[in-house]
Amino acid sequence: MKTPTILLAGLFALTTAGTFAQPGGQPDMANLFQKVNEVAQQLQANLGDLETNIQASRDSIEKGGQVLDEMLASVTKVHDSMAEDSEIWKELDALLALWEQRRQETLKKSEANPAFLPVAQSWQTKLDTGRTLRNQISTERANSVALMRSIESDRDIVLAYYELGQADKAIEGLQKVSANLSSLNANMQAIVKTANEAQQTPISQ
Repeated sequence: MKTPTILLAGLFALTTAGTFAQPGGQPDMANLFQKVNEVAQQLQANLGDLETNIQASRDSIEKGGQVLDEMLASVTKVHDSMAEDSEIWKELDALLALWEQRRQETLKKSEANPAFLPVAQSWQTKLDTGRTLRNQISTERANSVALMRSIESDRDIVLAYYELGQADKAIEGLQKVSANLSSLNANMQAIVKTANEAQQTPISQ
């Protein structure tokens, strides 16, 4: 069995956290990467047995309801982890502010010494990647709200099909939610990729 790419990314984050740590309690990109990666790993793990659980619920309204509850809990956890008051969001905002400060300081130095200009440009690259990451997180936070509402609204319909004895219709509803969760998972992996790029972007050329 191949080790999932996202797990390898997590191991990378753990082994490099010390290298990228910022002194004096400053925001730390390695710490942010690890937090984002943990959320993505948990979501992926939750999806691991989802199809099996869906099929196992074919003849049980109780199991069907449990599968729905578990899917809703997975999406809720992703949303809560990226809320505006979350550690991930605060850390990212602090990093962007710090990188902008470094860019401005380096630009000022470049006025007297043009050799600093490539360094300032590299800070700009980090900022651009960080802003892309913030946009991705903001988008998935909104998507997760829509998905939570969808699961809640579809719940009664799915359970109604169970009560009718129309298991195929109930399973179809569960698989629709599962497909949306798979899309969320793919987007979370894209967020992890961008976070890793932000971590790896050199600050000098």
